[in-house]
Amino acid sequence: MLPHKEFHHKKAALPSNEDILYARSIQGMLAPTDEELNELFPDLAVYDKPLGFLSGDFLFARKKKDLTFLAVCDCTGHGISAALMTVLAREKLTHAFDKSIGPAHLLTRLDEKFRRSILRGDKGRLMRAGAGMDLAVVAFNHDRRSLRFAGARRPLWIVRDGALLEYKGTPRSIGGNYWRDDVFVETTIPVKPDDLVYIFTDGLADQFGGLKDKKLMTSGLRKLILEASELPIKDQASFISYRMYNWQSNYDPTDDQMLAVIKI
Repeated sequence: MLPHKEFHHKKAALPSNEDILYARSIQGMLAPTDEELNELFPDLAVYDKPLGFLSGDFLFARKKKDLTFLAVCDCTGHGISAALMTVLAREKLTHAFDKSIGPAHLLTRLDEKFRRSILRGDKGRLMRAGAGMDLAVVAFNHDRRSLRFAGARRPLWIVRDGALLEYKGTPRSIGGNYWRDDVFVETTIPVKPDDLVYIFTDGLADQFGGLKDKKLMTSGLRKLILEASELPIKDQASFISYRMYNWQSNYDPTDDQMLAVIKI
């Protein structure tokens, strides 16, 4: 019998600033470059405001035949755990995309791959934590001037002639803390020149601020988007950033924030 050894548990060291900055650099390496985004979507603006140095929100952009895909993705939580989840999510998204035929099919394949991954890990802990992601996916067909949309608990907004049109996603997450059998629904939307297409994470509407320290909420975000839509697309991200900064005032942010707008 081997002699008993006594182990003394030491308090784990917190990650250093150098570690965190290195992790942030890795996240940046995985993201699409500005050049790649400009080639896929010449009229695109992105507002990206992580809660800290690391973010659980990310963009996914790819082209397949006559469809150009863009997704805004929100992984569970924030900080280091959410940042690690983005690495898994990007991998699963890429694999799901390779054999997908549209946004809804992409979400279905992605959900299957996430479920398999959760079953390989600590299933109970991962499901209690709601391990998964919410996202909105659009696929634009330039020739037909049509937009295909599917969302996992995220909507699509279009501003046309000063009016905001909303298309709701399916009310379930990818993975998540409980599994539902709702089928991901896809909507095909005819688009017009100068339409502005917005997809975003829930971090914007969930920010506290204002005079009464309340959440911005969907109603406040609608007003902000309608105001931003009156500006040239190149100025919209900075305008949203300015307005969100003023809204939050002295209150600490509560979540990562990301929004993408495409001008048709």
